[in-house]
Amino acid sequence: MRGLPGILRNSLLSIVRHRLRSLLVVSTFALGLASVVAIVGTIEGGRRAISHDLEALGTDLVALINPLRLGSLAIGVKTEGRPLEMEDVASIQQQLQGSTDSVSPIRIDLGLSTTQYGTMRHTIIATIPEFVSVLRPGMLVGRFLQRQDRWPTEDDDEVPAAIDEAAAENLFGDPVQAIGQKVRCVRDGRAFTVQIVGVVKDPLLLRQYMSAFDSTSSARSIPARRLQFLNLYLPWRSEVDQPQLLLVDAPGVDDVDEIVARLEKIIASEKLGVFLHVQKRWTSVVLDIIDRFSGLGHFIWILDLVVVLILTGTISLLAIDESLEEVALRRAEGATVMEVMLPVLLEGVWLSLAALAPGIYVGQLILQYGIEPVLGWSSWLPPRMIIGTCIGLMTIGLLGSMLPALRVAKLDPAAVLGGRRDL
Repeated sequence: MRGLPGILRNSLLSIVRHRLRSLLVVSTFALGLASVVAIVGTIEGGRRAISHDLEALGTDLVALINPLRLGSLAIGVKTEGRPLEMEDVASIQQQLQGSTDSVSPIRIDLGLSTTQYGTMRHTIIATIPEFVSVLRPGMLVGRFLQRQDRWPTEDDDEVPAAIDEAAAENLFGDPVQAIGQKVRCVRDGRAFTVQIVGVVKDPLLLRQYMSAFDSTSSARSIPARRLQFLNLYLPWRSEVDQPQLLLVDAPGVDDVDEIVARLEKIIASEKLGVFLHVQKRWTSVVLDIIDRFSGLGHFIWILDLVVVLILTGTISLLAIDESLEEVALRRAEGATVMEVMLPVLLEGVWLSLAALAPGIYVGQLILQYGIEPVLGWSSWLPPRMIIGTCIGLMTIGLLGSMLPALRVAKLDPAAVLGGRRDL
């Protein structure tokens, strides 16, 4: 049979006649595709998880930080000028009134909390009720601090407090059960009792998986504790507390630059010695690093497909020896070069098509049962990656068959039928 129907029939017959070879090629394609799916799904899933966590930290936040030190963690830099005080906070709140969601003074201390379930070191944050606008995920249960939540006049009375989900889980096991619980705390050498009125929902997905990376640490460093959001939130005491930082919550990311410009003028006019931290800029730097990491993953993806190409070409080249006599007879009977080349090329395309579904399925199984339980974040496969990889795999099937097809095209039927195999 000559023409296109004959070419299609010959390519399919070759697959059926050489089942083992076809199985090897399909397996190579499928495993290559599965590895690409696993690599890209892991990297893109991690990129999305990290980006989500960075967004949860607030890309529209600006902080004025007094140079201070918490244990081994230094916040801020040495600057010229006087430190930020409560009078400055009131002035900034007035000057930015109506252009921000909140302007919240914050004091950070290391503390120790004890319940019937155990004792834990953590950070204690004193702030005002407006700070709730910074808590993007909101409350898991209960409420945040309100105007009526104040320090009691009697030392033995309870102090109303909110607590982070991670800290509540460590202290009580079930964060929801923390509401109404009493905790004995120590800050600055002074002991007092707090009553939990609300649990702040954890803003970081990655926080939930940190234990997999620092399980050998018996006492995490302060930076790690801050990343885990192990915080207890207490009411601000105007007569006692002095701000270590002032957190400005802009209405949106697009408003940050304008607010930063206004804050820079205030800092210069008041001669404040503070460190101006713009979360938007920091997040941009981190995301740029993540994008470069994602680019490395795409390089591995391409390298993986090249390996599949080499393996496929090797298998096809070795397998073509099985059909040299058959091809030589067809050439002797008058078949054109294209009529003997195209079936070889189409064979690679058919086998790559057959490998698409199992390759994607195996890749998803690797992600679901092998990678996600270890890394913790959900994988994500961009549609363009799936389409591009499938097209790339079919291209590799075509290229992998190109060398065998060229070898077939150069056949001298007389030499092959005469027993020569060094072609």
